[in-house]
Amino acid sequence: MISAQSSSFDPIGPDELAMIGKAFQDELQTRALSRKSGEAEALAAKLINAYQAGIRDDLGLRIVAGLS
Repeated sequence: MISAQSSSFDPIGPDELAMIGKAFQDELQTRALSRKSGEAEALAAKLINAYQAGIRDDLGLRIVAGLS
């Protein structure tokens, strides 16, 4: 019998998603990137991964965004 494994991270709620989105939008504006560019997609993935890895504050996410 195959057992189901639970996810190791909490779901991202609306407030958290808004915080990630703000860091994302600010960095897009800083870099003058299109939201539909490959760089923007990579940045979004990096921010979500950082949040799931435990970076749960606005400043931390902005730092991650600036480093990518």
